[in-house]
Amino acid sequence: DADVIGLREQLAEIQRHNELTEMENKIFQLYAARILSEAADEQDEASKARPSGKKGKKDRIPVEITMQQKQEIVSAEMEHAKELLDKMKGVSDKLIDDLRALLEEAEIKIAEVSKDQFEFKRDINSNASGKPISEKVLHFLEDKLRIRDSMVDKLNLKNATLKQQILKLENQLQHKEEMGEVLHSIDFDQLKIENQQYLAKIQERNDELLKLKLTTGNIVQTLNACKKKLDKLILESETLKKMIGEKQALSKTVQEEIEMIDGEKGKVKKANGALQKQIEESGMPEVLEYVNQKATAHQLKKELANFERKVEIAEMTRRRGAGATRATSSGDKGWR
Repeated sequence: DADVIGLREQLAEIQRHNELTEMENKIFQLYAARILSEAADEQDEASKARPSGKKGKKDRIPVEITMQQKQEIVSAEMEHAKELLDKMKGVSDKLIDDLRALLEEAEIKIAEVSKDQFEFKRDINSNASGKPISEKVLHFLEDKLRIRDSMVDKLNLKNATLKQQILKLENQLQHKEEMGEVLHSIDFDQLKIENQQYLAKIQERNDELLKLKLTTGNIVQTLNACKKKLDKLILESETLKKMIGEKQALSKTVQEEIEMIDGEKGKVKKANGALQKQIEESGMPEVLEYVNQKATAHQLKKELANFERKVEIAEMTRRRGAGATRATSSGDKGWR
């Protein structure tokens, strides 16, 4: 049992040593891959500076890294990792600041758009003025353009004022230098800070001016599109008015024709009534009675024709019988 426990402890120690060795190898590989070229140059210089031994005898190549070299490698890798971490942190901080600035700008834009949308709906849905919706839209867009132009003019004026102040300070500084006045470092730093502040303000105003110009351009494009749409709607309205006039004229003509037909219908109805009255007064039979009489007359004519046919047949028979009788009588007389 004691031997087994001892072997297990040795095995655990060997595993820890192997893990440590594997970690050292990984660190060394990273270190070697990063400074391979520098190490090669240093090795070449060391080989040139190293005194040569006996002729034909090769220098002994180290196969193991000393503890001091390991510490140096680990320290170098830690410094390199720290530099990478600081660099990534700086990039991340800059990215976070940019995203925050974009987010703030987007929130400001959303607030402005929401405000414009509210004002637009309020002005369009208001029926107090009694103006058409197209005129309200144009009036709203013109007001917005007027406000933007006023803001652009104010920013241009402020920008020009700041430029004049900077020019004035530069002239004062140049005048002091020409007069030989000595500026203290604090004054110079103060002027430098103020100059940077003014430059930052100018850049900010220029950015705002550019944004306003872009917004104004978009609004002008929207206004032109609305005007084109309004012209198209006006043209369609005129076409529809013309079509409505034609339909109304056609409807009037049809109505007149209907009235004329109604008049003729009344006349025909009146004439039919007079004719019906005349028929009733003349004592003419009804239609059904007339049809029955016609059928009876036809039947009588048919019976008459049959009867006449029978009479003709009987007459022919009689004549034949009389002829035969006369012939018989003549024969009897001759025989006698």
